Amino acid sequence: MEKTSRADHRHDAAAQRLRFIPPSRAHLACELPAPFPELLDQLTYATLDDCQQCRPVLLDRVADDARATLELVLWACFITSETYCGIPSQLVAGDEASDVPFRASATFRTLARQYGAHGRIKDTVCIHRTAAQRREAADTAVTLVAGLSRWSTDFLHQ
Repeated sequence: MEKTSRADHRHDAAAQRLRFIPPSRAHLACELPAPFPELLDQLTYATLDDCQQCRPVLLDRVADDARATLELVLWACFITSETYCGIPSQLVAGDEASDVPFRASATFRTLARQYGAHGRIKDTVCIHRTAAQRREAADTAVTLVAGLSRWSTDFLHQ
């Protein structure tokens, strides 16, 4: 896999104890063009590695593409729904205490509400977001999956 820009290292599954399959191996709703499947995987691995050098660059690149962001959010919603037998209220309501360790972004909450209600997210909901909103949603999605990978169902209840 190619190195990410401004990084002298790579992130991959070899160093991870993955609980979930990476986004490129998930049954994504569409075929994403290169390099997005690899970017989603790299973002996942960089998040699991807590790499502050690669993660911001990868988040920016993913957020530039509405479809890639949507697929990342769908992947996270599917994993979350399977883990908790639905989308937990903490991920859609936004009324949790200010000192919680994980808070979903407003954009992610909107998309997760749609997923929870319909099992899908309308493409147009994500496409009409700004790059900054898509970045927040992508950040929430990948942080959520990394947290569930590390702490399982305890992640949202820490």
